[in-house]
Amino acid sequence: MTPIFLVLLLVVAAVAGVAGYALGRGAAGQATVDAEAVEAVRREVLGLRALVGRIKDTAWDHRELDSTLATIIVDEIRTYERKELE
Repeated sequence: MTPIFLVLLLVVAAVAGVAGYALGRGAAGQATVDAEAVEAVRREVLGLRALVGRIKDTAWDHRELDSTLATIIVDEIRTYERKELE
């Protein structure tokens, strides 16, 4: 596996972990949500979005190493971004 692919897998796992954490806290039956915890999750999501943006830029900037993989990574991120805007 190439390093770019491994980094992408790590980012996907991190985003899934944050989402699972947020859903798990809600499913635990907690009636009130601590504003500080919500803000921490929001900051984490913003940080992960910035990381994904940097990965997309890195994949594009170094596409000569593995152009097919770089194209797949950039296309997947752009597809997700388009869906998010809908």
